[in-house]
Amino acid sequence: MGKKDIAEKHFEEINKIFADIVNGTLFGGNQTIKEDELIDLPHKSQYKADDGKLHEQKRDIVKRWSKENVIFSIIGIENQTTIDKDMVLRVIGYDGASYRSQLLEKNQSKRYPVITIVLYYGKEAWNAPRNLKERLDIPKCLDKYVSDYHINVFDISHMTNNEINTLFHSDFKILAKYMSGITDTADYNEQIEFPDPLLKIISVLTGNNHFEILRERFPKGGTTMNYLLDDAINKGLLEGKNEANRQTAINLIKNGVSLDTIIASIPDLPKDEIQKIFDSITQNEAK
Repeated sequence: MGKKDIAEKHFEEINKIFADIVNGTLFGGNQTIKEDELIDLPHKSQYKADDGKLHEQKRDIVKRWSKENVIFSIIGIENQTTIDKDMVLRVIGYDGASYRSQLLEKNQSKRYPVITIVLYYGKEAWNAPRNLKERLDIPKCLDKYVSDYHINVFDISHMTNNEINTLFHSDFKILAKYMSGITDTADYNEQIEFPDPLLKIISVLTGNNHFEILRERFPKGGTTMNYLLDDAINKGLLEGKNEANRQTAINLIKNGVSLDTIIASIPDLPKDEIQKIFDSITQNEAK
C-alpha cells in the first residue's frame, strides 16, 4: 500500500470522518448515519478470473452500517486523484464481491444494498463514464438486454465553498476546502479534531511536503486551520512564499552576491536550503 493510500485510509476510516463523508455526499448534509453505527469490514476480497487463477482485489475503505443489530447497508469509499475511464468496471467488481459475500452468510436471509462512493480530488473535472453503458460498445440489437450500472462520483476539487459548508461538518470540510482551491484563511475557522491524519492526507494529495512540517509542529488540539496557514505563510513554510524566496536566492547567486549576504537578505529561507542552491549553481558554473 502506497503512502497516498495509507494517508487516505487513516483519515477516512475514522468513523466520524466516514459518517460525515457519507452524510454529505449521499444525504445532503443531513446527519442520517451516526459514527457509532459503523463497523469496519475487511477491505480485501478474492475472485477467480477467466484465466482460472485466484486474484485479490483491495477496496480503500468499507464499513457496515447497522442500527440495533439490523444491517442497513455496506458502504465503501474509493479515492481517485486521476480520471479513470474504467472506474465503473472497478466499482462493479467491488460491489459484486460484497454481494457475493452475502451469499456465504449461512444464517442471514436478509439481503442489503452495497453502495460505493468515489471521491475524486483531481484538478481536471471528472469526465469519465458514470454508467456502465457509457463505457461499453454495445451493438444496437443487444442494448435492451444489457443491464446498466451507475456509480457515485463526487468531484471534491470542484465544489464551491457554500456547498462544502452545507454538506460537511467534520475535518473533511477542511480537506474539501483546501482541495477545491479555497485560499482565504478566513474560510478555515473550524477547530481541527484529527490534525495528524488530516495534514498527512493534505500533504500526499497536494504533493506539498511542507504540510509534514506543519504536522510536526501542530499541537494535539485546540487550534484551527486558518491559524496554521497564517503561521505557515508568515514563516515561509508553504510553497508560494518559499518559491519566491528561492528565486530571489537564485538571482542573487547568479549576480555574484556572497553567500553570507544572501543568507542575511532572505531570513525566511532556511540557511541549509540557501547553501544547497548556492552549491548547485556554483558547481554547475565551474563545469
